[in-house]
Amino acid sequence: MEKKQHVDFIIVGQGLAGSLLSYFLLQENQRVVVLDYPHKGTSTKVAAGLVNPITGRRLAKSWRFEEFSSFAKHTYLALEEELGVKIWNYRNIVRALHSVFEENEWVRRSGYPEFQPYLNDTPTTADFEDKMQPPQAWGELVHCAQVSMPAFIEAWKKLLVEKQAYVETDFDYQHISLQGNKVSYGKWIAEKIIFCEGAKATENPFFKNLPFLPTKGELLLIRVDGLPETRIYKQKLFLVPIGSGLFWAGSTTSNEFDDANPTVAGNEKLNADLKASLTVPFEIVAHLAGIRPTVSDLRPFLGLNAQFPEFGIFNGLGTKGALMGPFFAKQMADFLLGKGEIEPEVDIERFELGTHNGHFFTKLNS
Repeated sequence: MEKKQHVDFIIVGQGLAGSLLSYFLLQENQRVVVLDYPHKGTSTKVAAGLVNPITGRRLAKSWRFEEFSSFAKHTYLALEEELGVKIWNYRNIVRALHSVFEENEWVRRSGYPEFQPYLNDTPTTADFEDKMQPPQAWGELVHCAQVSMPAFIEAWKKLLVEKQAYVETDFDYQHISLQGNKVSYGKWIAEKIIFCEGAKATENPFFKNLPFLPTKGELLLIRVDGLPETRIYKQKLFLVPIGSGLFWAGSTTSNEFDDANPTVAGNEKLNADLKASLTVPFEIVAHLAGIRPTVSDLRPFLGLNAQFPEFGIFNGLGTKGALMGPFFAKQMADFLLGKGEIEPEVDIERFELGTHNGHFFTKLNS
């Protein structure tokens, strides 16, 4: 029998949640192994990575933006230095206001003290307006940023491999067992196993009752010659510069889908929105899709299984993962190390998990 390798934590999934959690645990000199498999539909690898203070048609202030964005900036800049890749990009968002009502609402919100630092109703548009369909007016969101998510994930994976802390494997729940107060999987035995699986968490028998609402998004990678890459554009859709003249264009949103593959309908919708946004030609380089682990109350999931505290979860970052991921990854790491508590708003104890987990585990070990 192969001798077990002792680690402190097994982390399942190397998306944004798993990457950030492993980062903070390694900062505390914990022994970590990250198990990951590049499943189709992983949302992190196609995410725009926006850090946006004001969102949606109703111009809603992002939850605890000042606190989360300050921590995110500090974390990503530290990761840039460690990994030697560009991750944090300062980019304002110029946003089309399509009606007199939208323009008036923008001006009205600009007068609120909590909105005032973020809304500019007289942006400079000379460098791009001849390439965009003219709206009623333009507004600009300031103090925004964009996180280069794929670059971060790939660079962090490389570092984990160098530390012999990464294994590519398709995780099988049937192979988990408990040995005393430790959890065993494959050749590893750990204090705890933490699931950071993204949308695949809906298949996890230990956390299956959590109210995930997986959302599928489709996007195009396009090339638009001459469109400045210094800002992010929101016309009929977002246009996010990702380097080398390429833009992330999207995305669609659907809670009803058959699989993680791009669709003809999605392609047609994105093309129509691009033609309604741009006055210049564009070249489609790729059509991609991903499934986000969104949550019914728009708050992430942090915590341990009530019946089996050896099993934990850090998931549900949704569309604001780039913004709040670092803050809650640090909170989860501190909690696991006995250095802090999980806030009630994100603790999984806010939901009833039921008793099916115990039945599954009893069957597993019988």
